[in-house]
Amino acid sequence: MGRITTLLTIWVVSFVVGFVGWMLYPQISSLLSGLTPILLSVFDAQITNAAMAGFATSIVSVVIVLVWANKTKNNRF
Repeated sequence: MGRITTLLTIWVVSFVVGFVGWMLYPQISSLLSGLTPILLSVFDAQITNAAMAGFATSIVSVVIVLVWANKTKNNRF
């Protein structure tokens, strides 16, 4: 896989994650606010939602990179 292909793949996957996240945000936000009333009462809702979105995105990114890294021939992970 060349550099251009790798960068385009990462760009497309990031775009899809952002697009799906935007479309699912109302449902996920209401679900998380129902599951975490203690966090929402302690912290501002915007900060809590931003932290949860950042955590979810970081998990997705790590999984993508791990899958990509494990497809190479010289696997040292």
